[in-house]
Amino acid sequence: MADAFDSVRFVLDYIEAAQRARNTQSLEDMEALRRFLAPDVVIKMASPWTDMPWRVMTTSADQLLQRFAAPINRGSSLTTETVNAVKAADDVLIEQISTVKRDDGREFVSIVCHIFSLKDGRISSVRTYRNDNGIPPG
Repeated sequence: MADAFDSVRFVLDYIEAAQRARNTQSLEDMEALRRFLAPDVVIKMASPWTDMPWRVMTTSADQLLQRFAAPINRGSSLTTETVNAVKAADDVLIEQISTVKRDDGREFVSIVCHIFSLKDGRISSVRTYRNDNGIPPG
């Protein structure tokens, strides 16, 4: 029997909505993201060669939406292309090509892997692996 909830489709729909919100920066599009997120969603990024393996970036849907409004996360600065999306046990793995365009005209292209965990039909956590070399903080 097929699973009624397609977690891969759900995460891909979230990514599409997130890209739209990045591009428009409209309150309506930002708020539309909430339906995908648990209120206490945790976003962690793998740390580059440090004593702390994870950097916790956000611990709530509100913080995540604020990060989408940051200049480095806007559609004019950051574009992503999803090249792979698979379910692995209870998680969804997303592989993307991300391009960051800096104000000085330089571009950084990197492969990024996100592991989405879902609980009660919402994204409860995201663990991200990427090469941060040369990308400005933000």
